[in-house]
Parts: sequence; C-alpha cells; structure tokens
Amino acid sequence: MKKSVIQDQKVDDNQQRKKNEENLKIPLNLYRSYTRITQQSLLEEIAPMMSQIEFLKKNCPEGTKIEEFTAQACSYFKYEQFSKGQIVFNYGEYGDKVYLILLGEVGVFVSRSQEEISNDREVIETYKSNLNPFEEEVLDYETVFKKKKRAQDLQSELLLASQKNPFEINNMYFKDGICLYKKVFQFYSGQAFGDMALSSDKPRTASILVLSDELHVLTMNRQDFKSVGERSIKEKNQTFEYFLSIFVGVSKFIVTKFIQYFQKIEFAPQTILWKEGDEPRFFLLIVRGRVEIYRSYDEDALHGKLKEPSIFQQKIKPKKKVTLSQLSDNSFVGEAELIDNNPVRLYSCMTSDNTLAYYMESDAFNIVRKNHPDFLKILKEKSFVIRSYLLKREKYLFENIQKQDKAMEKLQYPDSTNTERVTVDELYRDISKLNQKILRSQQKNMFTTTDIVNSNNLISKKISPQSENMFIFHKKQIELLKQKKQSQIKSNSVIPPINLQKSISQNNFALECQVLKSYRRMRFQQFQANREVCLKIKSQIGSLISTQLRSSSHDSSYPQTSNEFGKRIKTLQDFYFAKTFITTNR
Repeated sequence: MKKSVIQDQKVDDNQQRKKNEENLKIPLNLYRSYTRITQQSLLEEIAPMMSQIEFLKKNCPEGTKIEEFTAQACSYFKYEQFSKGQIVFNYGEYGDKVYLILLGEVGVFVSRSQEEISNDREVIETYKSNLNPFEEEVLDYETVFKKKKRAQDLQSELLLASQKNPFEINNMYFKDGICLYKKVFQFYSGQAFGDMALSSDKPRTASILVLSDELHVLTMNRQDFKSVGERSIKEKNQTFEYFLSIFVGVSKFIVTKFIQYFQKIEFAPQTILWKEGDEPRFFLLIVRGRVEIYRSYDEDALHGKLKEPSIFQQKIKPKKKVTLSQLSDNSFVGEAELIDNNPVRLYSCMTSDNTLAYYMESDAFNIVRKNHPDFLKILKEKSFVIRSYLLKREKYLFENIQKQDKAMEKLQYPDSTNTERVTVDELYRDISKLNQKILRSQQKNMFTTTDIVNSNNLISKKISPQSENMFIFHKKQIELLKQKKQSQIKSNSVIPPINLQKSISQNNFALECQVLKSYRRMRFQQFQANREVCLKIKSQIGSLISTQLRSSSHDSSYPQTSNEFGKRIKTLQDFYFAKTFITTNR
C-alpha cells in the first residue's frame, strides 16, 4: 500500500522504540537504584541521554542549554513501576502527575459510542439464540467475539478485564459482557503522557492500561511540572484556545477530549499532500500557510467535447491542471471525503508556502465522529461552504473556457458569421419613404458568406459566357448608375432623350453603352471566326522566324525584309491577344 505524505514524515515506531530503550538504559538503572536522583554528578551523567527525549526538548526555555535544563528537570522525577494489565489512571480522574516512560508500553482507552455498544449487544443476543436452551453454558468472551473483532483488540479488552470473564464483571469498563471502552493509541519508551490534564486543569480524558510485561516510568507532580514545564503549559494553553476559536459553541471539556487526536506537522512549499484518486487517510486544519486545490482534466472534456474514452488517448494526451481554489489560515482541507465515506480523493492538493497544520488520521476521525457529534456538526458546516465554492468555481471555469472557444472559432472561421444579402435596388432605396411598419414576413433571411458565394456560383452558371452584359464597371460608372437610378425614382419616367450638346460622361451614358456593346459584339464575332486561323498562325510563327533567319545569311536585303516581317508578326499578335472584355473607359 502506498504511504501518505503524513506517513512518510512519521518516524518508524519500532526503530524509534529500540533507539530510545538503548539510550535510556543507564538512566533506568540509576533511577531503579535511587528512586530519585539529586546528586549533581549523577544528574550531569544522565543529562546527555535524557536530553534526547522530545518531552524535555519541548519544555526547554529559549536561551537555555538543553543539558542544563535536563539536569534540573531530572531532579524532580520520581521512579515508579507497574505490571501488565494494571491501570495507571482512569478516565475522569483528577490529574496530579505527568508520566515519562523509560521502558514498556501502555494503551490509551476511550469510551465507545452507543452505536458500537448496540452492535456488540446484538452479537451477544445472536450467539445466545443459537445455544441449546436446555443446557446452561458459560459464555466465553473470546469465543463470542472471535469473528467480529481483531485478535489484538480482544487481547487488550481482556487485559482491561484483568483476565477475568467480562460477563461476570459490572464496572466502568464492562456491563453485561459488553466492553464500554476501546484502545485508540499507545505510548512507548521515551514518550510522555498525562500532561494534558495538568496543563488545562481538567479531568483525565482517557484511561491508561499497561500492555507490556513491565512498565518503568518517571513521574513529576503538578507543582513541579508547572515550574519546569512552563513553556509546555503555555503551548498547550495556546493550542487549547486556538481550537476553542475554531469550534465555537463546543464546551471546553469536549474540546479537551478530541484535541488529543490532532497532531502538529509542517510542510515545505510544493509538497504534494495527495492526488486525485488516492485513498483519503487524513485531513488538515491549516494554522499558518497556504495550500492549492486543483484537478486535472482532459482537453476534450475541458472544452466541452465529449468523446468515447480510449486507453491510448489517455496515455498520449497529457491532462491539463486547473487550479480551483487556494486555502489558508484556519481552513479545513481533505475532510469532505472522510465525512462522506468516499473511497477516493476528488481533488489534488499541494502546499504553496511553508505550511503549519494539525492533522487527524482516518482511524482517529472515525472515533471522534461517533463520540463527539458536536465536533462533526461544525466540521460538516465548514466543509459544506468549501465544497459549494469549489463546485461553483469549477462550473464558472468550464463556462468561461467554452465561451472563449466559441469566440476564437468566430475569429478563425469568419464564414460562420451571418452576413446580410442585399440587392442593388435595396442598396440605393430611400429608407425614409418606406412604411415604418415592417412585417416579419417582409424581412430577408440572413445568409452566411459561404451561402452567398454558392448562390452567386449558381447564378453565374445560368449566364451564358456570350452575354452582352459581361463588361467591367468602374467606380466612376457606378456613381453614374446611382445618379441615374435616383433620377428615375424621382421622375418616374424613362431615360431622357440624348442631348448631343452635353458631355458624354454625364448625359450620353446610355448611347455610349449601346455603342460599346455593338462594338464588343462585332469584335467577338470576328474573334470566333478567325480563332482557328490565329492559332495556326501562332503555331507557325516559330518556323517562319527560323526560316527567315536562315535565308538572311544569303540575302543582302535582310534588314528591309525583317522590318516588314516584324510588323506583320506584331499585327497578328495584337489581333490574337485582343481583349474579350471591353471596358467602358473612353
């Protein structure tokens, strides 16, 4: 199974336990001999070894050497020993000591939820219903729950019963054969416990049971702890006040119960906390820093193009990273999947800055959600706000990207834009004289540029190439046609008679067009009649030139003959390359 980023930063418990046990051998022997060490020479001897304990490192005041502080703190410790199955202290008791383990292991037990208790009761009733009613059998706890609980949990619960039959015990831990507590954590050599009750002056929030054959600890009373662990107490109080500000409305006692499931951790920038599709194993409460939530999308899905999934396309085409949000101080991250029991992560998460946070693992979260509904209610409310924002943000990004795609398509493919089709009559129509009421049926349909081109191609195919109307208009002639059209609308009469005294370009335009048309028709007929002759002449030009050049080497009259021949060739070329379209330029 792939490790999470939290597990990567955790120290291996087995290795750390062995290291601590080896390091604390000498202090353990000395404390077993003296119970309490007050000699300065002995304190200085054990100070380098005891200074490796994390509990003493955290409580060392700033500006003080760790070995000097450790030597002073060790003078307040007192040696105690416990045996396997012995309870160090019970849930709800008033705390008066802090414990530092030199050798051994203990389990932390908290109360079970009503749901878990009901499930155990159903298991017992089902087991009893399968027994022979005519025979009295003594229920065996291990036999009843053998298939329902893990072997480790059964052994710890039997230890809690002091190796007695739980069906014969009725105390704070067992009732009618049902265990009311369960193990959630354990401490080993080099670790300390019990300081929470001394820092907050609250009752114990858990029971401690010895799991190893022997437990060797150093204890420090409340008064000495407050003088030595001033820094630790201050830090605990700050943590307590911080969680009270986050979980508004939750009582202080409940906060002290679930605060122990949170652990502090730091991340460097650009640390990937989890990826989309990973198994959710923890969630974070950001104290200081910033994290980025993002998803990876296929290009086709991002641009709204739905295609059939293909294994090969997923390998070839890389996915595009889209940032959905950035969360900072006092924000929860990664809790949504744990609340909904989702088996995979819906988003990816990465730190953007140096980030300090509290984390809670999935196993601890399942315990807290069952035992502390107030905590779960507030967490759901905060999670709903974040999830709603992420969904809106994702929808907004998709809409903007697809709008941008449509705008880019219009720029790249102008044929898709609508263009109005207007005739010459409509172009020069006087709009002021039209009826103001225009029905929808009278309006022209909108055509694209492609439609207009296709329509013009169809019209051009119907026009004969010998049409008399095929001549080119210039801008000056278009202006004259416009003036003519407007004059026709005003007078509602035919073209006025030609006045030969006036300028041709202004008043004799119709006559000029008729003359040019007839001239063009005559030239076109001549061209059709002489086309074959022209082609033959052109094909024979090369041979005539070569023949003339050969004869010029023997004929002394070459200059005169060549001039006549050149004029003839020029005449033939002018005739052959005559324009088929005659303009109306004068």
